[in-house]
Amino acid sequence: MEIGDRPEICFEGKVPLPPNVRPVIILEGSDYDMGYQYYQQLVQVFGRWMLKEVAPKELTDEGLTALRAYQWYLRKYAPEMIDLFKGMADGGTDAGVPLSYEDVLAHCTGIEYILEAPPRNEIKSYPGAPPGSERVKLPPECSGWAAWGRATKDGELICGASTDHEHRCEVTIVVFPESGNNFIISPFRPTMLGQLCGHPGMNNKGLAYVQHGATHWIQCKPREKYTYGITEGTAILHTLRFADCAGEAKDMQLDYPSGDGYAGGFWADIDGSAFIIECRENPIAIRHAGDFGETDFLYQTNNALHKDLGHCQAEPGGRNVYIPHGGWLGSNASTIQSIARNLGVWNMLHNYQGEVDLNFAKMIYRFSGEPPAYPTLEEADDAWFARKGEGWDQKICHQNNALVSIVLPDDGDEGLYYVCAGCAAEIANPLGPQGHHYLVSPTHSFYQLKLASSPDKLVEAAKRQAQYDLYYADHQLMKLNYSDAAYAPLNEIFNRAATEWIKGSYYQSVAAKTE
Repeated sequence: MEIGDRPEICFEGKVPLPPNVRPVIILEGSDYDMGYQYYQQLVQVFGRWMLKEVAPKELTDEGLTALRAYQWYLRKYAPEMIDLFKGMADGGTDAGVPLSYEDVLAHCTGIEYILEAPPRNEIKSYPGAPPGSERVKLPPECSGWAAWGRATKDGELICGASTDHEHRCEVTIVVFPESGNNFIISPFRPTMLGQLCGHPGMNNKGLAYVQHGATHWIQCKPREKYTYGITEGTAILHTLRFADCAGEAKDMQLDYPSGDGYAGGFWADIDGSAFIIECRENPIAIRHAGDFGETDFLYQTNNALHKDLGHCQAEPGGRNVYIPHGGWLGSNASTIQSIARNLGVWNMLHNYQGEVDLNFAKMIYRFSGEPPAYPTLEEADDAWFARKGEGWDQKICHQNNALVSIVLPDDGDEGLYYVCAGCAAEIANPLGPQGHHYLVSPTHSFYQLKLASSPDKLVEAAKRQAQYDLYYADHQLMKLNYSDAAYAPLNEIFNRAATEWIKGSYYQSVAAKTE
């Protein structure tokens, strides 16, 4: 049986169903080896369909110009990505999805998506390819927040973030490279690792990448001025791997040539240094704790809070209004859905100084507020834009949470990363019009990963934690009688969890024998 013949996820007919527990992919070794392992494991978990979107591209002269230009920037600023992409191409090919290095490079720089209306499989180019890039030879076939200090119960850094979109087949990856830092991150789109990266992330030096911040939404340069450079995903991956603190992360993010202006984001470290690059040019706008009354905390959703960015995210002919602690409100969706969420996080972190810990963080993501104040959801949706969200009690906990994660970074091997697939609350409300999606059999719970010193120790820590979780679950289950209505369904869930623990233990022992 070949890899991909029997994927690990469930299907309804030929339709893949996003799993209710987010898969973890562990990568170790050289850049090429990690790329190879990555696409191999994507196929093993999800099936070959996952890599079909990395379709072979029609390489016109214009397309080759674009690929050479992007590779020129990669070679200068993040050379490890070249071998990573080569490994991904070979890993996919050996798993039954023929791919070339050029296919992966095009997909992971996103150039077939960013440019204006190209044919689906034809690559176009920007003007202004860097001098000398035409001679580059392409190899053949190859909503977040952070709190620390006075804001937290123990003074240590804790961060939370969610990704908010329709549920997809996604993963969390743990990376143990031959050079640089070990790190964890949860990509938005697994196959597009270099273009989009997802959040949150943390490394073993105590640095956290919390969220993309407003950087991704501000549009600091008009589309007609987009050019080549380092993509957002590559900037995040390279920084987590090679930056040891928030100061280094800021310097690196601002140093990258960002063709679309997206490089930046929200970063924090265990020494209490944190910042959010809301806009990297026109003008440069960077927020720090205290700028607007935050005491040892920061937060961000999808709009700008910096006072210099009132012109951003405004509709043609419109104007934005500044809401203290909520940021700039305009007439587009990203600002309307951000104000109430920002105010909710501000209230939590400002009014409960010194109370923030892991349980408090989980509570934030289970505090869903009230349903829209309309007779029906259809009426609420229809009024949302015209009334700019009035009557909606929007929180960062909502039915559009695809991932919720809480991270406790560490300078060493004790960093903790908590993952919940979908919304952590059993009862939640929409983020906005059509902003509600549903997993099959959601768990509304978190699992724990420890960023240990090696893959073996990470797996052993996860196994030990799962065993404790089984103990506490069994202890509660045994308080019920057979006649209790809840006993049978809960017992079935417990047995499924116990079965998964046994399977994991078995595969762990098999892996040890084959090393």
